[in-house]
Amino acid sequence: MLYNIVTFMKNRQILFFGAIILITVVIVFLLNNKKTKKITSLLNPTISITENKGLSIGEDICTEFPKEWTGSVLNKPITKTERLNSSGTHVCQYYFDNTNFVTLRLNNLSAENQKKGQITLGRTITTNEKIQMDHFIVQQENGLINNTVLILNPNLFLAVDRSSTKAASEEEIINFASAVSNRILKGDFKTSLVTPTENKNNTVPLPQETDIVRSFFEIIGEHRPSDAVMMMTPINTNNDSIKQAWAVQFNAFKSMKIISVEPSMQSDWTENIHSYKITLQVEMKPEAASAQPMPNYGWDDGENIRWIQIEKINGKWMIGGIGTGP
Repeated sequence: MLYNIVTFMKNRQILFFGAIILITVVIVFLLNNKKTKKITSLLNPTISITENKGLSIGEDICTEFPKEWTGSVLNKPITKTERLNSSGTHVCQYYFDNTNFVTLRLNNLSAENQKKGQITLGRTITTNEKIQMDHFIVQQENGLINNTVLILNPNLFLAVDRSSTKAASEEEIINFASAVSNRILKGDFKTSLVTPTENKNNTVPLPQETDIVRSFFEIIGEHRPSDAVMMMTPINTNNDSIKQAWAVQFNAFKSMKIISVEPSMQSDWTENIHSYKITLQVEMKPEAASAQPMPNYGWDDGENIRWIQIEKINGKWMIGGIGTGP
């Protein structure tokens, strides 16, 4: 009996010390794992959408990213900046000359829907390790960067655009986006912050004809001339001079709002060519009054009516022409 009690006590003592050793090992493992995660975070500080819900910037983009700072990052003198705001969109254009510029565009929209919309237009989504915050890069079918979207939170993003490759090369636009990202992460902003609006609809329907027409003019109204040009048929974009001419014209609008979109001359429609009547409320930039060959490119401040022709190219509807009459 005494032997059994002694044996039991020894076994209990062994179990006790075994438990102590096990607990010690677990604690050391957890501490080392936490330390490893911290080191990994420092080496790779990319912020995900779920982590960066607190990121925001002021709506006066030209103040938050001054032209002196932008010029130093791009190593190019900025001749002027232009601030353009509309509902949910805050833009600053940084000009190197009369026609070439880079743009920072703050949108109070779903970043995920923006990505899905670009995919439906046949564009490729990539990322770049130089950009430390959550982002995606939109590449056109020809491989050139269309824009770089820096995600502040799920319903607020800052897009880095350019008027053409003459304004900034592929490397320059990535480096610029990286510098903008770093500035955002520092969070040293002075103007009132934009409060994002939650977007509960995470689905993006495939674009229909009227969606293409509306998107075209909405993109112009958001001061994205290069994006608008990319929605046009190849005959409108078959060389750089034509593309530049369209981009300059689209950039002449201070604001643009769609009033109505309705089918036009449906009896003349073919399988691949349709037309629509568009009513728009526009405001032109003051300098557009001296545009050539026609002041304001034929547009008036106020209500304008235009007829637009869309063409199906390789199964995708594109903008074929814009006219003042049917």
